[in-house]
Amino acid sequence: MFADEVGVIIAFGDSLTEGCGNEVSSCGVTPRPGDCTYDYETILKALLTENRYEFTVHNFGVGGETTVDGINRLPYVFDNACNQRAEYILLLEGTNDLLHGAMGANVKFNLGIMIDMSRENGLEPLLATLPPDSEPDNQYKNIPLMNQYIRELAVEKNVTLVEQYNALEPNWGTYTNPRGCYGDLTHPNSTGFDVIGTVWYESLTDVLPPPAQSLAWVILLLNTQ
Repeated sequence: MFADEVGVIIAFGDSLTEGCGNEVSSCGVTPRPGDCTYDYETILKALLTENRYEFTVHNFGVGGETTVDGINRLPYVFDNACNQRAEYILLLEGTNDLLHGAMGANVKFNLGIMIDMSRENGLEPLLATLPPDSEPDNQYKNIPLMNQYIRELAVEKNVTLVEQYNALEPNWGTYTNPRGCYGDLTHPNSTGFDVIGTVWYESLTDVLPPPAQSLAWVILLLNTQ
């Protein structure tokens, strides 16, 4: 990456990625003015900028999407003009499959295809466990079991696992009450989305190149020796 270039991170998934109150733009979806506009990308971008990482985040979330839908949509995301400098892709998907009665093993297989497609297009994927779902009608989804499949897949594919579930579950009640703009116990409120963005950031720091400030410090140290 040249000094005047900014790297791109693609956020990919369903409504947990799309967020609330966003509108479609040429680079995915972007926030529009309003009290009920929030997503995890906003806090992730802020943390990257604050810590001098030369990366931006493009939100390519689509509410209601299943992993089959995601597989079909990925080529268009890769081809998007905004993503030609993309180096990383954040995968958070699968809860809608469970909502429609899909088997966990099938969701795991589909996520594996998405990982392979990402790497074939020169992107390094990070794979997240699914957040909790405390909606009474959705308890049959068995998210803890699905997350075991996701953890297995991360090992098999040697990808960075992002433990969204473990980070969110202890305080999920706080992250859904008061309820967010979806008005349910499946989607977090703005506080919950901020936590999701922070967890993504913490995992990205393990794989991103050193931020500009750190690089300059290393050069300075080398020049003084």
